[in-house]
Amino acid sequence: MLGVAKFMNFIEREGFSNMSDGGLMVIVAMILVVVVQLFVVQWLWNTVLTRVVTVTRPLPSLAYTLGLLILTSMLYPGPV
Repeated sequence: MLGVAKFMNFIEREGFSNMSDGGLMVIVAMILVVVVQLFVVQWLWNTVLTRVVTVTRPLPSLAYTLGLLILTSMLYPGPV
């Protein structure tokens, strides 16, 4: 729930709350970026990391990739 509150606060702070001026397009673009990121992370994990680190296995689906991205963002949140 905290993530949703942060997202809504970001939308209001950046002025995206008015959907008439392209705010919906911003949300769609953000979702598209996340989907592309999922495919890139899964491809890198399955082709590079599994060859370099022998104890890793390929990620079976995008749901596991999304879980991995959520876990890493929770462990390493970046600049606050």
